[in-house]
Amino acid sequence: RALIAIEAAPEIRVERDYDPSLPTFRGDADRLLQLLLNLLRNALQAGATQIRLRTRAEHAAALNGQSVRLALRLDVIDNGQGVPDGLRESLFAPLVSGRVGGTGLGLALAREISNEHGGQLDFRSRPGHTVFSLLLPLEYAHG
Repeated sequence: RALIAIEAAPEIRVERDYDPSLPTFRGDADRLLQLLLNLLRNALQAGATQIRLRTRAEHAAALNGQSVRLALRLDVIDNGQGVPDGLRESLFAPLVSGRVGGTGLGLALAREISNEHGGQLDFRSRPGHTVFSLLLPLEYAHG
């Protein structure tokens, strides 16, 4: 949150809504920070003036076709322009960008990092309300 606040204009509000009861997650902190920064930068580039970071525990989650007893859910919620209809299907593909001069690597890298951690990165979007959701497995269900 502090890192993105340096890049954001002073009028941009970044809110935290963290679940303090989440168990510890073991992962590559630098790579996960990169994933989060990419999502936050995309929100800023989409014209967001409010961004909320929300963490939750998700019980009995479906994650990449597997049942997971417990998953960490991180949502990046913004009030920007939303994902254009023409980009929805290819949004996570390398070199796909919705902005002039964009490299199209940020979301492709974010999804790659999610996959490295056994996670899943998805989004839902409409103008004024976009949510990128990262699910990371904490406990696999057996059987």
